[in-house]
Amino acid sequence: MAGEVYIKGDTGTLAYWDGDAYKPVVCLTSSSHELTMNTVEKVNMCNAGKTIQSPQSISESVQIEGEVIDTTAVGGVTPGVTVGELKALARAQVTAGVGDDFRLNRGPEGFIYFKALLSNVSDSYQAGEDATFSATLTITNDPTEVDPHTP
Repeated sequence: MAGEVYIKGDTGTLAYWDGDAYKPVVCLTSSSHELTMNTVEKVNMCNAGKTIQSPQSISESVQIEGEVIDTTAVGGVTPGVTVGELKALARAQVTAGVGDDFRLNRGPEGFIYFKALLSNVSDSYQAGEDATFSATLTITNDPTEVDPHTP
């Protein structure tokens, strides 16, 4: 096709609602949004022993990867969410028993707003390499394209 415009991957940012504004997760190198259809399988004599699959539900998650940054040079404060803050947020979610609000940017396709649990946060320090992190956010509601925090 002629005239198509390719979307740059660096538009795929993730931000956390801190109660006042969306705060971006800093130094991401990738983000992905996964939608999985969960099915029920059954086999019985009525269908000659063939496996029949029926849709049951949808599961959605967001996976992110990034580089760990040192914020001490700027007084330990960053305008975005660091891996340490993601870990603290995950711990707070266990105490509160609920997820938090996030916004995923998909460039010209717009934003996706959702509530999610930080079901996995990890960092990796390897000699001779920059430190990295990854996280999985399990979406707990139906994502929307409408910001729930817009009056």
